[in-house]
Amino acid sequence: MSTIRSVPTDPKPGSRSPAQIEADIERTRLRLAGTVDAIADRVKPANVVRRTADSARSVVVDDEGYPRVARIAALGLGAVAAVSLFLWRRRR
Repeated sequence: MSTIRSVPTDPKPGSRSPAQIEADIERTRLRLAGTVDAIADRVKPANVVRRTADSARSVVVDDEGYPRVARIAALGLGAVAAVSLFLWRRRR
């Protein structure tokens, strides 16, 4: 991620040439364009889905790709409990 750099201020206002001012504006524009592109990439729906899927996968699979049996069992038990509660409430 990029860092924000402060723009040096001139000791005397008006001491910069128009070319220097234009160069500063161009640098600022390029930095801003890069920031906007980074934000757009971060909120792109496909990237959000990928990050969410990776996060969900990391809950049930460890870093080496092996299943986390205890977590899978806990998730299964929770699902069975939720379905059982739903069916029990529906019968009453």
